Amino acid sequence: MQRLEIGDVILLDLGDGGGEVEAIVLRNIDRTNTTVRATMRVEGRENFVKEWPLGALVTVVRGP
Repeated sequence: MQRLEIGDVILLDLGDGGGEVEAIVLRNIDRTNTTVRATMRVEGRENFVKEWPLGALVTVVRGP
């Protein structure tokens, strides 16, 4: 998560039974001592904020 940046496309499980989808990081990433928070876009859905604990791993499909 420390290297996540605007424009990255990651695989994300939205938990609605649809499996993994590609999500694009839209805005500056907020980092604290314990979490990383990013505004994401998934095609066909409204933009949303996703938060991970610091040190979590995500799969980056492609960079900006």
